[in-house]
Formats: sequence, C-alpha cells, structure tokens
Amino acid sequence: MAPTEDIGTAEVCEELDQLILHLFHVLETLQSKREAFNGLVEEGWFSLSKSRYAMGNNSVSTLQYGHQMTPLVRMQISEGEKGRLEFQVVSEDAPKQKGEGTAIVEEIGPREQVLRRRKGPGKTESPAQNENAATQPAEGVGYRDPLNWFGILVPQSLRQAQRTFREGIHLAAEIASLQSEIETTRRRYHALLKRKHKLAAKEKQCCS
Repeated sequence: MAPTEDIGTAEVCEELDQLILHLFHVLETLQSKREAFNGLVEEGWFSLSKSRYAMGNNSVSTLQYGHQMTPLVRMQISEGEKGRLEFQVVSEDAPKQKGEGTAIVEEIGPREQVLRRRKGPGKTESPAQNENAATQPAEGVGYRDPLNWFGILVPQSLRQAQRTFREGIHLAAEIASLQSEIETTRRRYHALLKRKHKLAAKEKQCCS
C-alpha cells in the first residue's frame, strides 16, 4: 500500500471504504464475543452456586484459598501493525520441586490452621520460626490444582465452573485485542479523512 502522502483522492476514498467495511466486521465479531463472554460468566457463577448448595457455603468460599498463591496464567501484550495491541493468555510453567522425596505441605486456610512440617523427635520450632515459615514464598512447592483447596473429591459443578472461567479468560483477551483493533482502525480512518479534505481543498484551488 502506498504512503498516505503519495496517494490521490480516489485512492483515499477507496481505503476509507475498506476501513469502514473492516470496522463493521470487527464490531460484529466483538459483539458476538461479548455475548459469549457474558454467557460464560453467568454459567460460571451458576456452577459455583450449585457447588455451594452441594458442599455448603463455608466449603466453597475465600476461607479455603491457599495461603500461598501462584498464578497459572499471565497476560502477554505485544504490539502489532500500526500500533495495534494484541493480548494473549500464556500458561505459566508449573514450579518444579527442588528435591525429590522432600516433604511438602501446602498452607491452606487461615494462618492459625497452617500445617507445619515436623522436625523430628526432640526438635521443636519456636513461634518466631513458625511465623517466618508462614510468610516465606512458596518456593519448591509443586503445581497443585486450585480445586484441591476445596477437597479431593469436589463436585462436577465446581470443575465445570473452573473450565468455564478459564474459557472466559481467553475470551477476555480476544475481546481486548478486538477493542484495540477498533481503536487503531478509528485513528487510521480519521487520519485518512483529514487527508481527503486536504486533497479536495487543493483540487478545488487548482480548478478555480
């Protein structure tokens, strides 16, 4: 495609038409993605409600969150053509254990209920050591599915809620990318429109 400064009025008008068609297509895609995202959010919360009904409100709440949390995914942002931002969900690698056969205990629930590793016969831990151990980052802790915070045998509705929210995360990244594409197209359209007005004014002066 030729630079904007080197094209005439006809070429500018043609590109403006192409941008409008592209914008309508992206807006239609964005609308369908948003509807799908809203459906996933509703389905996820409905599955959580079914899980609370089956297991009890206190069994599916923030009280069961692990004390040390590690994100399983992260958002990667890259810049595409003409400044358009692209959002992509990237799965984090599961942290590796430092040594095989090392006893690992994951901290779950309030700090008063934190499980501690036994030191052996005749060895005790001071309260200060226990407090430091509780505040240390979870280095060496292997990957554990967050569903296990709520028990080993969780209902199918809780697993469905996890799958639904995971799909929602990926869909949210697609929506953000589409919104960035719309903004980039809008800026390009206004720049070409100004160029068209300048060319029209110059042609009018030449004819007069």
